[in-house]
Amino acid sequence: MDLSRRFFIGSALSFTAFSGCRVFRAPGGLFSGAPKLKFGVVSDIHIMETPGDTGRQGDTKTFVHTLEWFRDQKVDAVMIAGDMADNGMVEQLQKVADAWFKVFPNNKAPDGRTVEKVFIYGNHDWEGAGYGGYAKKRFPNDAERPKHVLSTDYKGNWERIFQEEYAPIYLKQIKGYSFIGHHWDGYGRREKCSFDRIEDFMSANGKKLDPALPFFYTQHPHPKDTCYGPWAWGHDSGVVTKTLSAFPNAIAFSGHSHYSLTDERSIWQDTFTSIGTSSLRYSGRTYDSRPPCGYENTGAASNRDQIDPFKMMPNADPTDCRQGMLVSVYSDHITFTRREFLTNLFVGDDWVMPLPAAESKPYAFAVRKQQFRAPEFPADAKLYVTRIKATNRGGAGVPKAKKDAFKLAFPSAIAVKGARPHEYEINIIPDKGEKKSKYVIATGYNHSLESPKARLGDTCVIAADITPSDQPFHFEVVPLDSFWNAGKPLVSQKITRQG
Repeated sequence: MDLSRRFFIGSALSFTAFSGCRVFRAPGGLFSGAPKLKFGVVSDIHIMETPGDTGRQGDTKTFVHTLEWFRDQKVDAVMIAGDMADNGMVEQLQKVADAWFKVFPNNKAPDGRTVEKVFIYGNHDWEGAGYGGYAKKRFPNDAERPKHVLSTDYKGNWERIFQEEYAPIYLKQIKGYSFIGHHWDGYGRREKCSFDRIEDFMSANGKKLDPALPFFYTQHPHPKDTCYGPWAWGHDSGVVTKTLSAFPNAIAFSGHSHYSLTDERSIWQDTFTSIGTSSLRYSGRTYDSRPPCGYENTGAASNRDQIDPFKMMPNADPTDCRQGMLVSVYSDHITFTRREFLTNLFVGDDWVMPLPAAESKPYAFAVRKQQFRAPEFPADAKLYVTRIKATNRGGAGVPKAKKDAFKLAFPSAIAVKGARPHEYEINIIPDKGEKKSKYVIATGYNHSLESPKARLGDTCVIAADITPSDQPFHFEVVPLDSFWNAGKPLVSQKITRQG
């Protein structure tokens, strides 16, 4: 039987997925020589322009540094999947352009090659001027304000600032590969977030796309029921998923949720491929992705996660992590390199997707769940439980108050090489009756396993009044990866609430 090289590669990668290897790893050139195309991907850079704000939440330092790294990797393009201007202001988008042209003057790399912009507007670019009344506070004068708001002249501002034509949905050809950008401009939220221009656009252009090559599509919200799964916050209405399902060579990039690239659900493969791009400003805390009760240490007053008055923990801090990726396209595979740009560490092994994508789907969720080893605690790990007073977070009409609580402390579940805890399940198990489960997102969930933060250990604070009052119980802590594969639990001694 004559096995083609492409079939061999696809089969070998698929076999590896089922044989227990955590992630595919293909150093550049292993299969196909030099890449045919390279491009950088970031999203949600949220550049601000508040006078005097040069801190980590306001400047372009990380963005410039990221562009410089992409330049040094000799990229042919850079994609930004929306939310460039945090408050939808002209001055903020101008700062994005100034950073771009500083690194790529006249859209050129140092060797004279053209480096293309594949940028799109997100919801902040379109309507951020109204968030919290920002533009009105910044420019109280009604006549002056419109000059500074992007959406006053979405098209004109884009063309003046980026020195290129604006179209609500556009197609660019870069080194023989097709890129489609789909701007936000005025879409609603959730089910009203339709992005339905894609239907007519693909009807007109789909047959022109080479079916033997991947093409790359970007919009700001996640295509519904793709990356991260059906609980993902920040998805669209489903029109894009339905439309792109007719194109197995489509690879869609989206942002909006800020979810971390350490979450292995960031890449989804089924009828097409969908990839979450995280954020170059701060990591999302995976709100809405842990039904039914959310996490004890995420959520906000806006109810992005389920808030109840018994939660005793502050939000996990995701602001010290800024992520993006480098995409390298070869003749028979694509590598996606995930990087954090404050520590300059890689946050996971490369994803390596064989081409053509229709022949093999190693990044289907069902396949990936089987390929991962569950995170485990070190052999000598112990669960420490102490009684403390803690303040609840309030909510549901219940004011904040100091209450009796149990503090659980335990080491990071990183005993298995390559396996990482995304979260921990905290079970309250009475001697009789059903257990009650709570969840905490892991400290350092968004960092490289080489980062000290990923090795700090974790705590969880549980309100005493949700534990049994009439019988003994014990706590159990179960480490879970992003596919909710469970490692062996740590178990406390028996406890009585009054003891």
